[in-house]
Amino acid sequence: MRLDAMIILAVIFLLGVMIFYLPVFFVLKKKGKGGLRQLSYLLFLWSFLLILFVTLTPITFSPEQYHLNLRPFLWLEGGNVNRIELMESVGNVLMFIPLGFLLPAVFKKVRKIYLLAGVIFIITFSIEFIQYFMGRIADIDDVLENFLGGIIGYGIFTAFNKLLQSRRWWSRFIGMSSEGKMKEKN
Repeated sequence: MRLDAMIILAVIFLLGVMIFYLPVFFVLKKKGKGGLRQLSYLLFLWSFLLILFVTLTPITFSPEQYHLNLRPFLWLEGGNVNRIELMESVGNVLMFIPLGFLLPAVFKKVRKIYLLAGVIFIITFSIEFIQYFMGRIADIDDVLENFLGGIIGYGIFTAFNKLLQSRRWWSRFIGMSSEGKMKEKN
């Protein structure tokens, strides 16, 4: 899929998620969840659903063949780097950066790198596992690239958290009170 088409799809998908989230917004608002905190929920939901949509569509469970690649970076062999393969690899990394950023923003329990790494690995492995049985290519490169994207996203979250920890809007976004204690449970 071309990059411009992916961007348009992401925007349309975000608008759809926002529309369906609207009733939830009002219910949570009544329960004391602020707008910035809910923005983190909305962005997380959008990121996760977009990943599922991009990686698991079209849905077919009657494949004629099963494809599995367990040799990392096979496409780099021979020195001929295919531009399409390169763009796909970059896309795999970029696709998981928002998830790596938003998981610790939404869920306090995955603010430790080893826990986030485990969650990201489980998500990307599960996607590849499902793709195999859908007759699509299950590729170790996708697992490694998605994992790298998740870790980069976590690094960005950690940097933002250090730089912005004294900002009230950031504390609200990640569910912390201004004193640095958890205001709400996840």
